[in-house]
Amino acid sequence: MINPRFAAYALLAGLTLSLLGMNHPAVAAVAIEVLNPRGEIELDEVYGISPRVPELVGKTIGLYSNGKGGVTQFLDMVEANIKEKYPTATIKRYGGAFDVGDQLAKQIAGEVNAVVYGLGD
Repeated sequence: MINPRFAAYALLAGLTLSLLGMNHPAVAAVAIEVLNPRGEIELDEVYGISPRVPELVGKTIGLYSNGKGGVTQFLDMVEANIKEKYPTATIKRYGGAFDVGDQLAKQIAGEVNAVVYGLGD
């Protein structure tokens, strides 16, 4: 174990030498490079917002749930509001993982006019 008194003297000596060295012309400049540890990600493909469906009367609306807590109740309320405002609209429910996947996305796109994606966590 290091003697605390020795550690204090060593610290003072180091600080003194450091301070004296700052004014000395022989001391070289030091550069510190700070890196961001978060990294960078590249997106394969970016999708824009789909065109808005101008009217929901008589349309089929898909409700997709990722199955997490609260999503079912949320989509129940969305369905109730749609049916109240657009009684002729048809609702189709879908569910699965967060990532819908190309196959299911194509299936849903072929069956509905619009989709509400419910995500809970």
